[in-house]
Amino acid sequence: MNRKWIWLAAWACVCVGVAAAANPELKLSTPLSATLKKPFCLHESPDIDSVTIICLNAGAPLTLVARLRDKEVVDGQEGHWYKAEVKGGASGWVFSTFLDILPEGKAAAGGCD
Repeated sequence: MNRKWIWLAAWACVCVGVAAAANPELKLSTPLSATLKKPFCLHESPDIDSVTIICLNAGAPLTLVARLRDKEVVDGQEGHWYKAEVKGGASGWVFSTFLDILPEGKAAAGGCD
């Protein structure tokens, strides 16, 4: 492998790291309960085109444990990506416009523990 390709590969890694750091994941001080407004699939990373972890029906209870610092636009709507956990242990990312976030202290029906 020549030096040009090694340099390009290293530069690509740096660019990916900078992009990820540009909108860091922030752990929520208190997990929030939420339900899905409509069917949605949790994603491996905060990107609508990333690998699907699990697809859930409308009304599915979630526990939100983190979110990205900055808002993004998905399907023309601005919001945050949240890291969510579902009963049974699966976790992934969901976009806020698909969520009904409950006030602190209120648990979603069906529980999210």
